[in-house]
Amino acid sequence: MPVSEVPAELIEAYKRTHYLVHTKDGILALRVGQPSKELANLIHAARAVGGAFITAENPFSEALAADENKARQALLREDLVGLGAVVIDGAGQGDDPSWPAEASYAAIGICREQACDLGRKYQQNAIIWFGAGGTPELIVLR
Repeated sequence: MPVSEVPAELIEAYKRTHYLVHTKDGILALRVGQPSKELANLIHAARAVGGAFITAENPFSEALAADENKARQALLREDLVGLGAVVIDGAGQGDDPSWPAEASYAAIGICREQACDLGRKYQQNAIIWFGAGGTPELIVLR
């Protein structure tokens, strides 16, 4: 099995992160490996087989200025809409208080390959994938 370029402690931090989805009914907090009936319902309502939680902020976990991150997020949103995804605003909030929450999207209706391709395009270490059952899975990209 190939060794990841992403440090093990960073992978563990991603697993502890709260992935917050801002639905019309309130905030849905997702955790890696923990099934979410609410997420499964969103996927079902979109008549999709899954989706991803993804950001374009802070490539390879290097902090960028707020305006750079905002511009990257706008481009990612365009890409997701272009793929036909249902795009819901969100934020990834880790347990390290020195690292601010990262603006993110829950993109329902894209396939795993599309999600991974976008993660690589926007220089992300990892994305969160979820299938129809609504269980978030960490996918390390490098």
